[in-house]
Amino acid sequence: MASTHHHDDAHDHQKDYIKVIMWLLIFTFLTVVAALDWIPASWGDYGNKLHIGIGLLIAFMKAAMVVYIFMHIKFDHKFIRLFIGIPLFLFSVMVFAFTALESFY
Repeated sequence: MASTHHHDDAHDHQKDYIKVIMWLLIFTFLTVVAALDWIPASWGDYGNKLHIGIGLLIAFMKAAMVVYIFMHIKFDHKFIRLFIGIPLFLFSVMVFAFTALESFY
């Protein structure tokens, strides 16, 4: 019975890996689309900021998936997830804030 449980866990992990790889491919495609010149030139500097913001958001989502699944944070204790998640969240807020502040210079 124990070997069946281990097999099911391994199969579930494999499904998680495949899902994450598919989402990473989708987000990579969206990154390429976001980098194209699809924002009207009349938007000026706001269009450039939108490109950067979308790119950062997609990069954040990709990094979160890699950390959560491939680095096995999903299977760690909740305290460990908070210990890792809070600094990552604060770092992401800081990156977005510095990107926004850059528009004033």
